[in-house]
Amino acid sequence: MANVRVSRRSDAERKDGKAPLYAVFCLAGKKVRIPLNLFVTSRQWDSGKQLIKGSGTEIRDKNLLIANTLSRINEILIEARLRCQRLTKEEFLFKYHNPGSSASFAKYALERIERLKTTIEFSTYRHHKTAIEKLIDYSPDITFMDITSDWLRVYAAHLRKDLGNAPGTVAKNMGIIRTHFMAGAREGRAEHNPFENFRMPKSDPQVTFLTEEELTRVCASYRDHTLPAPEHEALRIWLFMAFTGMHISDLRELRIEYIYNDEIRYRRKKTKVAVSVPLSLPAKNLYKEFAADRRNGFLLPDMPSDQWFNRRIKLAMERMEIRKNISAKSARHTFATIFYRRTKDIGTLSKLLGHTSVKHTMVYTHIINDAKIEGISSFDSFA
Repeated sequence: MANVRVSRRSDAERKDGKAPLYAVFCLAGKKVRIPLNLFVTSRQWDSGKQLIKGSGTEIRDKNLLIANTLSRINEILIEARLRCQRLTKEEFLFKYHNPGSSASFAKYALERIERLKTTIEFSTYRHHKTAIEKLIDYSPDITFMDITSDWLRVYAAHLRKDLGNAPGTVAKNMGIIRTHFMAGAREGRAEHNPFENFRMPKSDPQVTFLTEEELTRVCASYRDHTLPAPEHEALRIWLFMAFTGMHISDLRELRIEYIYNDEIRYRRKKTKVAVSVPLSLPAKNLYKEFAADRRNGFLLPDMPSDQWFNRRIKLAMERMEIRKNISAKSARHTFATIFYRRTKDIGTLSKLLGHTSVKHTMVYTHIINDAKIEGISSFDSFA
């Protein structure tokens, strides 16, 4: 371990005979000097004891400052040694001047998630917290400096191979780590960007939806009241989303005042994009059921939690013998799938979904590819 000493730089002595004190040591063959911002004469400095001679409060405070600086330097060096890290001069100086870089990344991320809790959707809060808790299980003491491109590759492999996470889950977890790491970097906790040389894992988005035949069966079951009351209510909400393309978080905030002239006008919570969706006949009928005689207020004032809803809609689908992993998001996917199959209009679909760009709507490649095949087959008659 480096031998850290405090020295008086006599070559920088001022006219009053005082010279600056520096903590000096060598690291990887390079001399490191940490200024203490203290100036003493040669008579005042005890090079053997590494102290300023004298007594009194001011002298004690200056010697305490020297001791604290040495303690901080040794803390960084010992931490690196315990982690089997070979610090460079530049890395040490960054750690010294940015104490946050040695702080726990996981602790920082969890605290940040809690601070943002009231500004983000509950599902987002839950996903972020789960991802960081998973990281803590793997490496509880990880710091910002520990997160390198190589570490990211190893951790992504751990998620995929050891935990058996699907590609989409791995991508989401790594994206969450990047979000909080870059937030910390903007606060000066890191000056490196390990994501520059790390290829974020890609995943094929899972788009689960009902076919038109399945949706017809579901509508018939709803009209005939074949389900128990809780599942029937969940299905009613799901169908409204399936006929409007709304996300459950937007439906939760939807007010009756936003619906007039047979059209829903709202701003998406996630993208802040203004959306206008004409009401189809089934959507209009469901709206009347929800609103009853009310003219204002939330359309669904007693909207259930996401967890309750997803459990109930899965159970409802099972009762109707729909063997798919249906959730709230599946309603939106069903809307998009049927709309595009009928219209082939990706631009309008993008606007109805409140996407910021058509490229986000391209997630529905399963129907776009079908459209390509259908379009190309139209030339078969010329064979």
